[in-house]
Parts: sequence; C-alpha cells; structure tokens
Amino acid sequence: MKITQGNIIEFLESQRFVTAVCTGHKGSRLRVLTQNGRELNLPPGRILHASKAKLNIADRNGAILALQAAHHRRERLKQEIPIKDLWETVNQEEEALPPADLAELAFGREADDDDVAAFIRAVIDDHTYFKYRDGLINIMPPVVVERLLEQRAREALRLERIAKGAKWLEIIWQDGAVSAADQGIEDAVEEFWIPALQDYCIQGDDSDHAPSVKGLLKHAGLSGHNDAFNTLVKAGIWDINENLELIRQGIKTDFPPEVLEQAEMLAARQPDPSAEGREDLRAIHTVTIDGAESRDLDDAISFCKKGADWEIGIHITDIGTEIQPGSPLFNEAVSRATSIYLPEQQIPMLPDLLSHDHWSLLQDRDRRALSFFVTVDNHGRITGSRITRSIISVARRMSYREAEEEILSGGYLAPLHDLCNKLMKRRIENGALPLPIPELIINVTDGQVSVNLGTLGPARFLVSECMILANRVAARFLRDNTIPALYRSQPPPRQQIIFGEEQDLLANYRQRRLISRGSLGPSPEKHSGLGVDCYTTVTSPLRRGLDLLMQQQITSFLKTGEPTHTADDLEAIAIELNSGLAAAASVRQNRLRYWTLKYLETRKDEPLKAWILEKMRANKLLVVLQDTLTPVEIPLRPQLEWALDMEIDVRIKRVVPRENILKVDWWDIGP
Repeated sequence: MKITQGNIIEFLESQRFVTAVCTGHKGSRLRVLTQNGRELNLPPGRILHASKAKLNIADRNGAILALQAAHHRRERLKQEIPIKDLWETVNQEEEALPPADLAELAFGREADDDDVAAFIRAVIDDHTYFKYRDGLINIMPPVVVERLLEQRAREALRLERIAKGAKWLEIIWQDGAVSAADQGIEDAVEEFWIPALQDYCIQGDDSDHAPSVKGLLKHAGLSGHNDAFNTLVKAGIWDINENLELIRQGIKTDFPPEVLEQAEMLAARQPDPSAEGREDLRAIHTVTIDGAESRDLDDAISFCKKGADWEIGIHITDIGTEIQPGSPLFNEAVSRATSIYLPEQQIPMLPDLLSHDHWSLLQDRDRRALSFFVTVDNHGRITGSRITRSIISVARRMSYREAEEEILSGGYLAPLHDLCNKLMKRRIENGALPLPIPELIINVTDGQVSVNLGTLGPARFLVSECMILANRVAARFLRDNTIPALYRSQPPPRQQIIFGEEQDLLANYRQRRLISRGSLGPSPEKHSGLGVDCYTTVTSPLRRGLDLLMQQQITSFLKTGEPTHTADDLEAIAIELNSGLAAAASVRQNRLRYWTLKYLETRKDEPLKAWILEKMRANKLLVVLQDTLTPVEIPLRPQLEWALDMEIDVRIKRVVPRENILKVDWWDIGP
C-alpha cells in the first residue's frame, strides 16, 4: 500500500476509527493530519486503508472539514452493511478476498473509497464472520464462527448478570427490596448470584465462582472481607450466625425420605420381646441418669449386693438387630457417624421418632436391651462379668441434679458412686489420666451467648465410669471371642507431667495439650488415657455409629453364634466412620470457637484473667484465658519478668468471630 501526500487514510487509535490525510513523510513514518486537527507521525503498519482519490491539503481547515465529512459518511455506510448475510453468501467461497470485492457485494455497486473503508470498519467492529489481515478480508469457517458466537453469548450473559447483580447489591445494601420495575433481576439473582455467593463463602478462592463474585463485589464497590456473607444475610438467605462449617462439611440437618420411611415402619412394629429368647429383667430396679432436657436415653443403670461383692448392671437399648446392614437407616447412621451437639442446635444420627421415642429407654416402658453385668469387690476389682440380651423397664428417670442429691445425701446411688471412685483409682494405677477439666458450656438464646465452665460433678462422673466399665467389658468380650471389631486405642502421652488424681486445673490443661491422638482400628490395643488393656464403645447406639456396629456384633453373636459384620465389612465401614467423625469434630470445634469469640466480643472492655503457658516464636507468649480456657498469643513485652503459670490481666484488642480472629494485649496498655 503506497501512500503519498493527499491520500485519505484510516487507522485505529484507542479502538476508535480515525480518518486522516497524509501530509508527507518523515523518514519511514507518515506525517498525517487527523479529522480532529491533530498532526501525528505514524508507521505505515498502522494504516488500515488508503483512498485512491487525493485530498487538497493546501487549505488546512477545508481538509479537516472534508475528513470529518468522510468519517461520518463511512460510519453511516458501516451501519448499512449486512455482515452476517454477506458471510452466509460467501463462506463457502475463497478463504480471503480483497475488501473492495466484498464491499461491492455488500452495496450492490462498484465500491468507492468510502464503501471500502466502511466495509473494513464493519469487519473490525464485528470480528466474528470476517477478519481483516494484511490488506485482505479473511472469511471465517463456520466452526470458528459458531465458537465465537457461543463465546459472545456467554460474555453477553456474563455482562447482563453483572449488571443485574450490581443493581441487586445496590438495592440490598440500601436495605431495600427488588421492585416490579427491576424486572429480570430476581431470576438472575436466584439462578446464579445466590448460589455463586454461597459457594464462594463456603470454599473461598477454591470456588469456581470466585472470579465472578469478586468481580461483582468490586463492580459494586464492596471490598470488605465478609461482604459476600453479609450480602446473603441482608438478603435474608442466611442468618447472621449461619453455620458455614456445617455446609462446608456437607452435613445434612434433615433425613432423606427413604430413611424416614424406614423409621416409621420400624416404629410401627410391635414385636413381643419375650418371644425373642431374651432374659426378663423387668423386675430389676433400673434408672436412667441424664440431662433434664435429654430425650435420646440409650443407657440405664442398676446395681445390687451380690454376696460380699456388688453387681453393677449397665443396660443399653438394643437396636442392633432392628437396623439391617445396607438399609437406608444403617447407611445414614454410618455416614453421619455420630450425633452432633452444638450450642444452638442438635443434629441426630437417627431420626427423632426412633431415638427420642421408640428406642429410647423411657420410664415404665418395656424395652429390648443389651445388659452388661459386672461384679466388683469392695476394693474396685472386677471379679466377673456377663452380657445378656434382655427386656428391661426403667423404674425411674433421673436428672443429673436429682442423682447428685442422692449421692451427696448418702442415698440410693451413694454406694455405686463409691464403687466408681474405686474403679477409677484402679485405672489410674494402670496409667489412666482422668484430667478433670471443666467442660465449656455455651448457651445461645435468641443470638445472645453465655459461657460457663461446668465441672464433671458426682452424677456425671458416676455415669461416665459405668459407661467406661461396660465398654471395656464389651471390648474384652469381642477380643476373647475373636469377633471382628473396631477398637479405640491411645498411645501414652508425648510427655507426662502429672500423675494420679491431679485436681489443679492449669496442670490438667497443660497435660491435655500433651495427650497423644487416639485411633480406631481392628486390633485390641491399650488405651493409655483410660488405663485399660483394650477398649471400644457400645453404650450409645442411638448417638454413635461405632456403638451401633459393636452392639450388632455382640447381639448377633449372643443370638446366633455369628457376628453381623466380617472383618472386611468393618474395615470398609471404618473408613466412612472416620470421615464422618472428622467432619463432625470439625463442625463442633469450629462452632464452639465461633460462639466463644461471640461471647468474648461482649467483654472487650474488661480485664480478663489469663495464665502464661509458654514462650512462642517471634517474641510472643501463649496464654490461656481462664474464663473460657481459650489459648491465644500475646506480644512479649520488653524487660518483662514472666514465668510459666503466672497469672496476668489481658484485654481483647480485636475479635472477629466470622474470621476466627482473636488478638489480645496486656490490660495496662491502652487501645
């Protein structure tokens, strides 16, 4: 393309077409005058089109007016070109054609300079059906056009979504509601933005929607870390205290229809337990001891004098034979692995119809049970045990408070409490570390949170020791009869710093941080924390998947001489159980932390007592807040004399529950 003085040219500047005239040359560059009166030096490679006709450049103002007229004429002509129709006519022809040839087809006449320039503009603007390259118009193949159109459609949809999403954000953050005038917004929000925002809140940058959500928030001028979450709260999709970890772990709060259907079928059955070859223990005085609000009562206790010794009975609701392996209810129980108890809600392992009613050990109701009888001498030595399939009828339901009154007043439960103390001392002699650390009790009412440290108490201790007793008997029964089982074991602590019945809270807290992680496996190995040679759990089949499995093994063996599950069955089930237990533990730990931080938010202006635990890296100390037993780092002050276990006063510097942020400083340092 040879360009000389007077040729009208076209080039792009900031993606806009510019009409200019060549006024001369400066080395290898062209000197041009644009339609806006600017004088530029351009490389020839930027020129899209040069006219055949010449423009008189002697009259500068006249030349500018002529350029402006040409520019507007070409813009008008560009709008008349049926690009798609033309492509459909020629796409089976040659791969590339001169612009003038296609311009003639487009306008149906011999093309002049304006026609050709207009056609080039149309091609560049459209960039779908044709492509301008090296002075020729390349005709795009149908497959390329189809792909480009799909990309354009997706991009158009994306831009439309962003526009509607931005409008929705504007309305939501102004505490308004989407009106009828904003038609189309709700569909885009419900179909795309709400799921996208939820997924982003759950998965963060790992979400496939992260780029879209970040782009939307940026477009709307929202840059806060929790703006995506707060948008969903403002929209009424989530609660301000929404449990994201529950969603993240995929834990369901309701049951599938097939599970509820099976539960209703089982609840409707009224088989006669006496026809099942069970031992009739309804005359034995049994009691349940649990929280006043508890409804899933799966264990009851009896005890009586047996010559010079005592016989303790632990009676567990026998549901194992009712839940067939592979059934919807069984699969759901294994998948959930455990009931989850959170400050604001409970997520049961089994439907309430069964766990709160049909299979719960309710007072004065005949119930199937798996009964563990353990003979204990006056020194806390186990002298015998047996397990039997039974029928029981609970004589009395007791709350922990009522049981504690019985114990402290020297009543019915006092001798059993004394035996439990002796049983624990025997376990301590075998290496057990009871670690009586107060339980963090969190109550949430209408979003308001209170936190207390609850001691074990004599009634809870009694129940706990009886359950440990039944579980160790169950483990030995499984081991001695070579029944495939899953055992809980725990290696010795990484370091033992206390011995015996240490009551000092801080010492026990320190020791707990040094406890080794327990494991679940097929071998009956020692559980050092409990001081027993082998251990499993069987006492809470309504609330724990492992207990249900082990009950099935024992009940089936007592009834038929064969277990329900093979070793291979249990190995496969253990994988799913461990996954469910890990998910439940994550939810519980995350939620307790969240509500603890919510509570600490209310105490930002108070001095809080803390103990120094250890020196950390980067000139920080690790302390534990006494009221909540929450560990947190604090900056080490220069020239400060400090010692382990030293009590100090701290203040909360920053706490953000949703982001799991807690920062403290010394109380006497101002904010």
